[in-house]
Amino acid sequence: MATSSLPTDAGASVDNAIHKASHRKPVDLATIPTVPFAWVDEHVYAAIRGTSVKTIQRERQEGKGCRYKKINGTTVRYKIADIMAFLEAQPGGGPGEIQKARRGRPRKAA
Repeated sequence: MATSSLPTDAGASVDNAIHKASHRKPVDLATIPTVPFAWVDEHVYAAIRGTSVKTIQRERQEGKGCRYKKINGTTVRYKIADIMAFLEAQPGGGPGEIQKARRGRPRKAA
């Protein structure tokens, strides 16, 4: 009978490693460069907008949101000037024409 060389809680340690790798430290907005030509990653952009990185990724896939640049086909960067222009163009400074979808059958127009 073969015995496993893995500790009994190997699954738990793998889950902890995945959890730690998938969560980044919070972005300190005071450390963001204020020059308009600086480039930041999607985590910093999400912190500036006050949304999640997943929302930023979904908007990018749908062709919405701020202009961005892909480097080496994988790394995404946003220019501070583009972020500021995007935020100023939004009505009320919030997200654009994004409305929560209603559940159920569509209603007749009155």
